[in-house]
Amino acid sequence: MKRTLLCAALLTLLAGAAPFLCLVLPAAGAATAPAPAATASPDDPEQDAGQTVAAQSPVLYDDGVGEVRTLSVRDYLVGAAACEMPVDWPDDAIQAQMVASHTYALYCRDNAISDQGYWLRVNSAIGSGWTDEQALAARWGEDCQANLERLQALADEVANVLLLYDGAPALACYHAVSNGHTEASDQVWAEALPYLQGVDSAWDRYSDDYELTVQYTQNQVAQAAAELGVTLTGDPDTWIGSTVWDAAGYVQTVEIGDAELRGTAVRAALDLRSACFAIDWRGGQFVVTTRGYGHGVGLSQYGARAMAEGGATWRQILEYYFPGCEAAA
Repeated sequence: MKRTLLCAALLTLLAGAAPFLCLVLPAAGAATAPAPAATASPDDPEQDAGQTVAAQSPVLYDDGVGEVRTLSVRDYLVGAAACEMPVDWPDDAIQAQMVASHTYALYCRDNAISDQGYWLRVNSAIGSGWTDEQALAARWGEDCQANLERLQALADEVANVLLLYDGAPALACYHAVSNGHTEASDQVWAEALPYLQGVDSAWDRYSDDYELTVQYTQNQVAQAAAELGVTLTGDPDTWIGSTVWDAAGYVQTVEIGDAELRGTAVRAALDLRSACFAIDWRGGQFVVTTRGYGHGVGLSQYGARAMAEGGATWRQILEYYFPGCEAAA
């Protein structure tokens, strides 16, 4: 597998009437989850390889304590899931997240461009990427022990499972809520991966975090544009030009001043929840409406919840959002 994706880059992306209409996506019904993949036989070489890799202890650099931490697989899965999903979400959604987190960590290890001595950089103190029991005790209080025991039991069931593509850990990235359709990897990062070309995720439209409208002053937009190398002058009503949306409904390019900028770059500069957005100058301010929350690639966490509530298993959830991959245990 090519090594053109930097894990650090992936982590950082760990987000009036006329422009609003541009956000409307084609109607789509809830997709049907695929049937579970057949269980591999004990002599399946890919299964054996997956179990061997999964058994290795995750190695993280924890900014919360300023040191490298080597964890058991169980502790990593529990701490990662606790950062990414509410503990009262369905079992299968949490287990899908656990497998995705585990696989993502291994992908970063295997595709690092240099040996930095750890797989991922996290911050246990603020719950970024992974957290420990001490932080969870402060968050959960008297419910901590019961919550930990539940997550530990779920982790034990999937500790040896990885999401594989051609026998290797897949780039099992994830985000909170899509805009109703997940995004292709090459629209956000450098590489077009066959299992990350986007799928329907219509459930996400029912999330409380689906749509958000925010306002920016003229100076705020000018400063954001300056970060992207664009100087804005004159009437603010002329600053925003045409916008091109990709097939999934995320902004591919937008004209700001005399430059054509990538939607992902504008999202980062304005600190928007999503690259599915529309900008309008209205009432002496810039009004920006976004749909979705996060980069939009891979597993939609809200979609995983909805699928699990509808009866899908963690395996079905993963193999739906990462078509062509196999959850091997």
